[in-house]
Amino acid sequence: MSLSSVDLLRFLLEFMLLLVCARGLGELARRLNQPQVIGELLGGIVLGPSLLGAFAPGVFAALFPARGVQPLLLQLLAQFGVILLLLLSGMEVDLDLVRRRVRPALWVASAGVVVPFLFGYGLAEILPATLAVHAQNRTVFDLFLATAMSISAIPVIVKILLDMDLMRRDVGQLTLAAGVINDATGWFLLALVAGIATARTLPLGSVAISVFGTIAFGVFCFTIGYRLIRALVNWVDDHFSGNSATLTSVLVVGLGGAVATQALHVEPFLGAFLVGVQLSRIPRVSRASRQQLEAMTLGVFAPIFFATAGLKVNLPALASPVLLFSLLAVILVACLGKFAGTYWGARLAGVSPWISAALGSGMNARGAVEIIVATTGLELGVLSVPMYSIIVAMAVVTSVLAPFLLRYTLRHAPTDPEERQRLEREEREARSFLHGLQRMLVPVRDGRYALVAGEVVAHLAGTRVVEAVALHIRAPGDVGPVPVLPLVPREDDAQVEWRQRVVSSGDGIAADILTEVSRGYDLLVLGAAVGRPGAGLFGDVVDMVLQHTPCTTLVLQAARWRQEGVRLRRILLPTAGTRGDLRVAEFALALARGTSAEVLALHVVDPLPLTEPLDSRVFAALQLAGEHGWQATAAVRRLGEGIGVAVRRDVRTLTKGAVGDEIVKYAGEQGYDLILMHAERRAAGSEFYCGRTVEQVLRTARCPVAVLLDPAE
Repeated sequence: MSLSSVDLLRFLLEFMLLLVCARGLGELARRLNQPQVIGELLGGIVLGPSLLGAFAPGVFAALFPARGVQPLLLQLLAQFGVILLLLLSGMEVDLDLVRRRVRPALWVASAGVVVPFLFGYGLAEILPATLAVHAQNRTVFDLFLATAMSISAIPVIVKILLDMDLMRRDVGQLTLAAGVINDATGWFLLALVAGIATARTLPLGSVAISVFGTIAFGVFCFTIGYRLIRALVNWVDDHFSGNSATLTSVLVVGLGGAVATQALHVEPFLGAFLVGVQLSRIPRVSRASRQQLEAMTLGVFAPIFFATAGLKVNLPALASPVLLFSLLAVILVACLGKFAGTYWGARLAGVSPWISAALGSGMNARGAVEIIVATTGLELGVLSVPMYSIIVAMAVVTSVLAPFLLRYTLRHAPTDPEERQRLEREEREARSFLHGLQRMLVPVRDGRYALVAGEVVAHLAGTRVVEAVALHIRAPGDVGPVPVLPLVPREDDAQVEWRQRVVSSGDGIAADILTEVSRGYDLLVLGAAVGRPGAGLFGDVVDMVLQHTPCTTLVLQAARWRQEGVRLRRILLPTAGTRGDLRVAEFALALARGTSAEVLALHVVDPLPLTEPLDSRVFAALQLAGEHGWQATAAVRRLGEGIGVAVRRDVRTLTKGAVGDEIVKYAGEQGYDLILMHAERRAAGSEFYCGRTVEQVLRTARCPVAVLLDPAE
């Protein structure tokens, strides 16, 4: 069966209209300070039988036919949107936080299934018999409605958390963890009830395969699967350039997880979510790749998924008093059952009352998952068409109510001091230049420099997992063994994952380094000696690399480091308050935190540009320059306070010589072990030049000097 040109035309028109309505009403909802998911659901209702179908039934029937290939195409598109949404949400999971919240998540999920199940079963007993297809045997109908009441919609919950910027909050992570457990349990219940409906027996065999198969897949993901996924992502990143290749590998493994759980007769988005959690642990999955996935998912596919959910709501079909009363009863019992169960479970786990209420509000969303359940019941002959419409309407109403209830409860919930500190730290890290450095390249020549570079990289990594590559450049024809370098991290440096790479192209050392850097590194760490005057700043090789490297570079004067490696007690940080100086300040603070060294931010005022003959405003200009210096050093001190590193400050005014001379003199008099500076490339013909001050410090300082340079244009 092939897709006709008319079918293709209709599908493209459906896609366009759904996207326009969903994104347009979603944007309107956002401007009204509401979650975008509400507008996206309403976009489907506008195009569905409730509005377009009621006022222009012919147009609706032509656009959205109930039979044929058209509904299947939209269903596939919506399912792909769910898979991407859960893959993205898995990449936002904080595993450390979830591990601390496993017990309350289990309590919330368990009570959030049992209580609404009992509520739903009781309601089914008193609903009109006409809503059940087989009125004489209501047991299956009762079980099916009870199951429908117990399931939450994790895709809707995820979208609400993203829209309300709650994904990184404790309540967001707990809701997400409980929602996944709740959803998985609900799908197992659905498999049981569906088996009873079709075979009139309890399908223990198929349910056991689903339950134990899913558990086995979860264990596989967190053990062997993680290593395989990481190896694949690393291989792709090594052999293909650009973020698009990494994004492709992310999509491939995400779809692979969806395939696995679908084969186990569990929803495919559960597998995508588990794979997304593993991807969150891989340093090679860059911010750019995540942003590309987020833009594609939240900009296109997720709105289509929610719009297709709203498309199935038929409000005019529920106009009779009996059906309207039944709808209100189902909505009321669904909300009370889920809220009461979740609240009770959270309170038993020791969660505060208002946070428990927030969990009950968030878990109340049913969304398109409930529509899938209702469709299953309709196809199995368990639900009548009116009951199907009631469950679908309940799914949309609970999804719309959830954000309002969640916002109200969180408004009354006090923020935990520990959570506030974590959020403040994460906000600082999001703005931090250093925190975004996840892949570092270290070209190595000898063991002493490798030891220095290894310790520096370990201190820069802090508590994050960072991948560092030691690059060996061999002469053509050299087939000897690669020297074993002292790069094996100590126990407290285990967050640095070292790999060794060997290249030998014959194009020269600088060319080989630049080729490797182009694979997408965040930081290049180079060891260099200061060249002779007139022979370049660092020598031909390093100067050429610095002139063309596409990533941030840290140059270490390797020859001046002590033989035993990095032993820092005092770090001098010259600063003028520029953006580059604040970046290098992050490096200094990271080194100080790792070595317990003292940091002093120094600003040197050069009075020469401020003095003019016979100008009476010289004193005021010098005073203003001094105030600017104190402000510049204060900015460094504020950075240090954020990560718990004390920073001393000083402002000096030149009396003779140049700024570089004053920095070197200050470092010598005060006994500093390292001068850490930011440098900018200056126009100097074909030679590499960073300005007079940096060159003076590099050539005359007796202690080691490290220079940070931004990527070359």
